[in-house]
Parts: sequence; structure tokens; C-alpha cells
Amino acid sequence: MAAPRVVIIGAGIVGANLADELTARGWDQVTVVDQGPLPLTGGSTSHAPGLVFQTTGSKTMTELARYTVEKFAGMDLDGEWCFNQLGGLEVATTPERLAELHRRQGWATSWGIEGTVLEPEECVRLHPLADESQILGGLYVPTDGLAKASRVVVAVARRAQARGAVFRGSTKVTG
Repeated sequence: MAAPRVVIIGAGIVGANLADELTARGWDQVTVVDQGPLPLTGGSTSHAPGLVFQTTGSKTMTELARYTVEKFAGMDLDGEWCFNQLGGLEVATTPERLAELHRRQGWATSWGIEGTVLEPEECVRLHPLADESQILGGLYVPTDGLAKASRVVVAVARRAQARGAVFRGSTKVTG
């Protein structure tokens, strides 16, 4: 067996995705190590809430989030969803926060992501538990959603392994 061309430290959502992306681009001899057991190492991925909001003040990070949504939306793990594209709603309770949501909507629009600032009653229609008397409005992005990180990490690790990546759990990196 040849020495690894690349070693990725950490088999959580970032490391497993990196192995998936590299092997999809033809890289071989990719090894992923993690100090925890596989497939779920016990790190932050195993208890991540999974909310995916695409719009940030950085065009690069927004594009990365959009790519992530597109990638995860087409995935499942043994027939179970990996990404539930139910939309994202961020609400404002202060005028300053509402101004920020308008700014975020401008970024979203300029970077090709559909987003709308809604009136309070529209926010309640989307999320009936919201208290209309407490909010001034909200930013709704229909392509945002919820990633099931524990499923995604297993799905992308399987894809990377099918392309030749090696995953080694319970392996400490000491140097």
C-alpha cells in the first residue's frame, strides 16, 4: 500500500467532505484520521444543530453555503434525507435588526440567492409559533434548511471510500 498523498485530520463533516471533494476530482491515496470512533467520532458534527443559512456578509462564504445546500439537497443515507430544504426565517425584534435583515436580503439578491423581507403577519404564516406582536419582520430564504449532519458525514464518507479514500478512527495525531 502506497503512502497517503494527503492526510486529513478529522473525520467530521469538514474532513469527510474534503475527502469526498478530493476523490470526486480524481485524487487518490487520501487518508482521513480521527481520534474518535467511526463513523461518528463524538466531535461537534455528532451534535451540530444543522441549520444552514446561506447569506452572509462574505460573498465567498455565501457561495460555499450555496454549494453545500446544492450538494446536500441531492443526498440521502439509506433512503433517509440528509438535507431538508424547508426554508430559513430570521426575525427582527428591533429596528436595527430589521435594517440588518434588509442588508442581508440585498446581499442575497446580489449573489443570486432568493430572499424576501416579510411583514410580521407573513412571518407568523410561515412559523405559527412566532409572536406577531414581538417581531418587526423577517428574512425568508426558501432554499435554506436543515442538514442532518450525522447522516451527511456517513454519506460523504461512504462516497469517498467507494473512490478509494481510507478512513482510520481511534487514531491520535501526535506529530
